Amino acid sequence: MSQEPLKLYGRSAEDMQVISAFLQDAVAQLGDMAYLADEQRFVVLVNRFCWEVEAAPMRVRSALQLANVTSIRQKKLNLTRREGVVALLAVGFEPQTLPGGEISLQFAGGGEIRLAVEACEAILEDITAPWAAASRPYHEANEEFDE
Repeated sequence: MSQEPLKLYGRSAEDMQVISAFLQDAVAQLGDMAYLADEQRFVVLVNRFCWEVEAAPMRVRSALQLANVTSIRQKKLNLTRREGVVALLAVGFEPQTLPGGEISLQFAGGGEIRLAVEACEAILEDITAPWAAASRPYHEANEEFDE
C-alpha cells in the first residue's frame, strides 16, 4: 500500500492538537530524542502509528522537530538511558507571553518533557515508507462515573 508521506507544520495550540492526534501511540527510544541547545531545537524520531490509514495497521518512521527551544525540563524520564522505549500520548502548546509558551510531550507512565519556547514552531514529517504493524493500538473508552 502506497501513501503520501505526512508533513505538518505547527505554529499554534490548535495546530499542535492536530500534530498530537497523528502522534498518538507513537513509540520512540530515549536515544532518539535530542536537545540541540546551540540550534535551539528539540528533535524526536518516532515510529508513528498511521491513524490516517483505515485498512491494515501501519507504522512509519517520522521526525518531530521543535524550534525556538530555550530550556527543557523532564519528569519521570531519563534521557541518558538511551535504550529505553517510551510511548507518546500527546503533544501540546500552552501559550504564555505570545508568541512564546511551553510545548509538552506526555508519555505513558507519567513521563513528560516540557520545552520553553520563544514561539511555537513544529514540523512533523514522515521519513520512511510505512510498514505493516503487528496490531492497532487500543484504548478502553472512559467509563461513566458512579454517582
